[in-house]
Amino acid sequence: MGSYRLLRLMFICVGLSVIFLTSSCEQSPEKAETINKTSQIKQAAKGGFYHAPLLNNPATLDPAYVQDQYGTAVVQQLFDGLVRFDPYLLVLPALAETWQVQENGKNYRFTLQKNARFHNGTMVTAKDVVFSLSRLLRVSPTPAIMPQLLKIDGAQAYRDHHTDVVAGLQAIDEHVVLIRLEEPHAPFLTALGMYQAKIVPKAEVLRLGETFGRKPVGSGPFRFVSWEQNKRIQLERFSDYFAGEALLDKVEYRIYPGGEINQILTDFRNGELEEMLVLGNIREALSSQKGLQWFHRPALSLLFYGLKVDHPNLNNPEFRGKLSAAIDREKLLSEVYNGQFESAERILPPGMPGVSQEEKPQPPAANVTGPKESNSLSAAGKGGVLSLEIVSGSKSAFAQAELSFVRQAWAELGVDLTIQYITDWSEFEAYINSDQVQIYRYAWFADMPDPDSFFYPLFASSSPANFMGYQDEKVNSLILSARGESDPAQRAEMYREIEALIMESMPVIPLIYPSVDRVYQSYVQGAQPSALGADYMPLHRVWIQNGLQSQ
Repeated sequence: MGSYRLLRLMFICVGLSVIFLTSSCEQSPEKAETINKTSQIKQAAKGGFYHAPLLNNPATLDPAYVQDQYGTAVVQQLFDGLVRFDPYLLVLPALAETWQVQENGKNYRFTLQKNARFHNGTMVTAKDVVFSLSRLLRVSPTPAIMPQLLKIDGAQAYRDHHTDVVAGLQAIDEHVVLIRLEEPHAPFLTALGMYQAKIVPKAEVLRLGETFGRKPVGSGPFRFVSWEQNKRIQLERFSDYFAGEALLDKVEYRIYPGGEINQILTDFRNGELEEMLVLGNIREALSSQKGLQWFHRPALSLLFYGLKVDHPNLNNPEFRGKLSAAIDREKLLSEVYNGQFESAERILPPGMPGVSQEEKPQPPAANVTGPKESNSLSAAGKGGVLSLEIVSGSKSAFAQAELSFVRQAWAELGVDLTIQYITDWSEFEAYINSDQVQIYRYAWFADMPDPDSFFYPLFASSSPANFMGYQDEKVNSLILSARGESDPAQRAEMYREIEALIMESMPVIPLIYPSVDRVYQSYVQGAQPSALGADYMPLHRVWIQNGLQSQ
């Protein structure tokens, strides 16, 4: 999992850099509220073209190999998995009409939709499901879903080429699949909704080989038509879609290599795009255009500062809590981020299923415990000056403004903060893995809507992404126990305890929750981006209110 996570975070750092570099700090526009007018529409209309921007070419459209957000957006329209997420991230049926959880969470028995077909006309069968999940175990680079798939009985042996089949993947008959796990693993069903777990036609993949990624065949609401590098990817309605035909006739992804934000804005203003992402000053630029639909919601992500807990300057949890409490997050959001994001005072973002919106954690300094004196406290609290260093993988305008804000806040504690920028990802990765690191600036995006996707990779002692060096045997035990807990209420309580224990120790300073921000033309109906991002949103039930708007 570690290698994929690090690669994914490289894209995140680049993505945040794009946001920060295109933002304006001159004005602070009001925070967008989600406006959803779908309920006001009496009857959906069929027909119309839908145009959406891609900031770069996907590397591939084979879901098993997709590693970028550009491919994710297209794959969501072309393929279906056994299950899917609704806009509120609940797990719903997709190719699996029903499923049963047996033997206290060790076995999953899926019954497939009887009328589900691939775009080439062949039926979706249990053998296609077994093939699709099995091939993921040998994919390189390692997909994010790998830790979940390795819970399947015999998965590791198959991955290591010790066996020719995965013992725990069985096609009982044409429409029934049995997945047997080595032990109960609660996140497993949720993981099957991830884009890598889309079901592909075995015969087509074997026939096309690597070409499958350029000429994909799925079972989703739209079928692949063409792909012109650096220009467009075209899809059209799949008339035999098992869940009913899509309302849109065609979908075109227009490719803007290198993220040509100004050109995207121009095309959106001219009605040549039905949607666009909201980055920095885009809201201000479109403020005079009436009737636009703005969507804003926290993403399943966290921007934070990781603290090396065994460093002599940072080994006291009370002092780490003081560093966190000294940052006025609301002022930071207003002065630096133009109010676009949400302030973070805990780890799990509010968009995460099971996280109560009403729960408000105490200020970090009130939660910390530990010795009353340490080198760091005495140096910073008795007139001395304590030198600390923070390293950032981004040197964007926003990153610099944020770190300057924090430097001033910590100066009041007697901390002299040195800021180091390492924009080469491999060098940044090596540095935060070294003994030299004290504090590092980091962003984490969940791969699936489950608390485990935050707590295990960031805080488990054995995780390669735990650069803080945080170790707590009780937290380790609770993380593993929560994975096997089948009762949702009990599992949620375990994660609350995990979060409370971590926040007592303060190895991390939560800063902001990055958000999902999109704007749609007034005539677009049915758009509901989730906390996973607009790229995860299927266009199956999106429609054009006034018919065809652009060609």
